[in-house]
Amino acid sequence: MMHRLRVVLISVVAALTLIVVLQNMETAETDILFFTVSMPRAVLLALTALSGFVLGLLVALRQRR
Repeated sequence: MMHRLRVVLISVVAALTLIVVLQNMETAETDILFFTVSMPRAVLLALTALSGFVLGLLVALRQRR
C-alpha cells in the first residue's frame, strides 16, 4: 500500500514539475558567480529541479550508511 502511494506521489510531483517547466519558455538571464547566462526559463527550472533531486538523493544515500 505504501509503495503505491509513494509511486503516485512521485508521479504527481513529476507531472506538476513538467507542467511548470513547459509553461515557462521565455528567456531569462541568470547570474552564476561572475557570469551572466541567458537561457530559456524552462531550462533553468529543469536544471534547478534536477539539482534538487540529485542533492536529495545524495543526502538520502549518505543517511543510509
